[in-house]
Amino acid sequence: MTDNKNPAENSGSDYYFRIAKRFRLVTYLTLVAMVVFIAAMFSLNREEITMENLKYFLRYIDTRQAEKSAATDTILYSDTASIVRFGVYRNGLTVVGNDRVQVFDLTGEEILDIRQSNASPQLLTSDAYMLIYNIGGTTFQVYNSLSKTYEESFEYPIGCAAIGDTGTFLVTTRSMEYRSVVYVYNKRFQQIYRWYSPDKYIMDADFRSGDEEFLLAALGTEKNGQCYTEIILCPTDREEKRAQFRLEDEIIFDAEYTDDGGFVLIGGKAVYVYDKHAELISTISFGGYTPVMIGSNGTHTYFTINKNIVGSNYSITVIDQKGDSVYSGDVSGEITAVLLHDDAVFVLFDRSIMRISLETGNQIVRDIAANCITLLGLDSRTLMLCYAQETKLIDIDAFFFGDEQTPS
Repeated sequence: MTDNKNPAENSGSDYYFRIAKRFRLVTYLTLVAMVVFIAAMFSLNREEITMENLKYFLRYIDTRQAEKSAATDTILYSDTASIVRFGVYRNGLTVVGNDRVQVFDLTGEEILDIRQSNASPQLLTSDAYMLIYNIGGTTFQVYNSLSKTYEESFEYPIGCAAIGDTGTFLVTTRSMEYRSVVYVYNKRFQQIYRWYSPDKYIMDADFRSGDEEFLLAALGTEKNGQCYTEIILCPTDREEKRAQFRLEDEIIFDAEYTDDGGFVLIGGKAVYVYDKHAELISTISFGGYTPVMIGSNGTHTYFTINKNIVGSNYSITVIDQKGDSVYSGDVSGEITAVLLHDDAVFVLFDRSIMRISLETGNQIVRDIAANCITLLGLDSRTLMLCYAQETKLIDIDAFFFGDEQTPS
C-alpha cells in the first residue's frame, strides 16, 4: 500500500502542532502566574483591599462611564435653605447642608446622597477624602465619593480641622485637663500623633504637601492679658517638633503652607511669610486696619481691607510665596467671596464677577444672576457659580474674553 501524503505537508503539520503546544503552554503559565499574582496581592495588601475599593473598581469598569464624558452647564440639586457649604472634590461638586451630603459629577448626576445632620457644617476637601465637622459640635465625618467611610465623636467640641493630600487629617478638641488636644489620623483612620496643651487654643492648622508635616497656630495669653500665638511645626512620623516660635501680641487666624515648602501666617495686624526653614522673610502690615477677607492657595495670598467707615470701597492685595506684592488695587461694591485661581483673582459681588489679572492688573467685570453664594475653581478653564438651587459651570475664556451670554 502506497502512502500518498506529501512530506512537505507532514512537515507543515508538525510545525503548526509544535506552535500550538507552545501557545497552550504559555496560556497555562500565564494563568498560573495570574493566580499567584492575585494571591500575593491579597496577602501583601490585605489592609488596602476594602469594599470601597471594590466599589470603585466596579464603578470604573462600568460601560456607562463612556457616555458621561461631556459636562453639563448646570448642576441642579434640592432647593433648600440648609445648603451652607460647597466644595470641589475629585473633579465634581460637593454640596453640604444641615441634613445631607451630596456629590455630583460634571454631567449633573448625583453620585452620593447621604442623610447626615450637621447644624453648622465646615467642609474640607483633598485628593483623598472630604472631611465635615460642625462648628461647636463634637462629631466629624470622612467621605469619599461613594460613602461615608469614617465617623467619630468626642466628649468636647471640635475647634478646627485640616486634611492633607494623601488622606492624613487632624482634628482639634479639648479635654477636662487640656485646653487643646490634637488628634492626627493616617489615611486608614488610625491615630498616629497626639498633641496636648493645657493653656493654648488651636486657631488653625495645615498639612504640608505630601502630609509629612503639619503646622499648628496656638493662641495663648500672658498674665497681663496680652495675647500671643505659638507656631509649631510637627513631623507626622516622629514626636519631636521641627520648629517652634512665638508671635507676640498677635492672633493668627489663618495658617497655610506654600508650594515651595514655606508657610504663610495671616493675623490681625499683618501677613507673615516664612521660608521652608521656618525663617521669616517678609511681613506685610495691614496699616492699622482689620482685614475683611483673607485666603491663600499655595502660590498666592490675598487680603481685603475697607478703609472707609461708611461705604463699600475695598482694597485688594495679593502677594506671592516670597511676600512680594503681585497686585494691589481698589474695587467698589460689597464683596461676597474672593477666589485665587490660576493667574487671576476673582471677586464676587451680588450681581457681577470681577476678574483681575495678576500679570497685568487688568480688571474685567461681567454680570451674573443675583444671589450667588460663592464661586469655586474647577480647573484652569472653568469656574463654578454656586446658588441655592443650582451651580453653573462657566468657561473662563469664553465668559470674560468671548461672546458667552450672561448666566441667568
